[in-house]
Amino acid sequence: MIDKNPLGEESSYPRHYDPGLLYAIPRWASRSILDIDKKIPLQGFDLWRAYELSWLSESGKPEVAMGEFYFDAGSENLVESKSLKLYLNSLNNEVFKDAEKFAARIAADLKELTRSEVEIFIRQLGESPLSHIQIPPGKCIDNLGIGVIEIQPDAELLKTAGSRTEHSALYSNLFRSNCPITGQPDWATVMVQYSGSTIDEQSLLAYLCSFRQHAGYHEECAEMIYRDLMLKCEPESLVVGMNFNRRGGLDINPFRSNQPISPDQMACRFVRQ
Repeated sequence: MIDKNPLGEESSYPRHYDPGLLYAIPRWASRSILDIDKKIPLQGFDLWRAYELSWLSESGKPEVAMGEFYFDAGSENLVESKSLKLYLNSLNNEVFKDAEKFAARIAADLKELTRSEVEIFIRQLGESPLSHIQIPPGKCIDNLGIGVIEIQPDAELLKTAGSRTEHSALYSNLFRSNCPITGQPDWATVMVQYSGSTIDEQSLLAYLCSFRQHAGYHEECAEMIYRDLMLKCEPESLVVGMNFNRRGGLDINPFRSNQPISPDQMACRFVRQ
């Protein structure tokens, strides 16, 4: 593993397999700032989709595929996205017996990096579910009026409506944050599914839009939203999902909840991915 974050640095593309290209980011770094582990229960997973996988068959013929990588939210480390892209490219000229051997190699390297099991699924082009674009479940709140937005995340914007909801599914496509290293904008669809005190939808939209100038990794943004909703709105159950736009052949999708969630419930691919 490399000891310097490659993001924002000029990099040459590798010609040979090199797991040393992977760069680990400790999850505790942002969680200690958010004080999240001490205050609220948290579980979930990060789904990364890789659209530019390639290797060589035993005959030397190139193979291409797409992949789904599932990281447990409880893993010690997460992987930096540019380092993963470079690592995956380092496999392009390596020979593997089949897709299963290819997946096993990636899983082993990412397990060592994250200090946790990683589930890898290799999908052929056109194979479901990666070949299907879906619409987020629930109600889109983007047409609500919110006035002038805050320029940094403000949990005080969140309000409840004084009633109770058995189950609500809301989403917004307006989320924007920024890479903490390069400053490049990151765009996402945010899904909030909950039961308990009804969350005021205008206040939720205003809160999500307040991330517009925030600098944070994808996973940190998801955990900040989850924390603030748990502390300010006190839902009985809560799932926060973020589907970030594809960049560099990868899209990142963190999901956080106060109860067990299955990838089958949440792992949808949206139009900007």
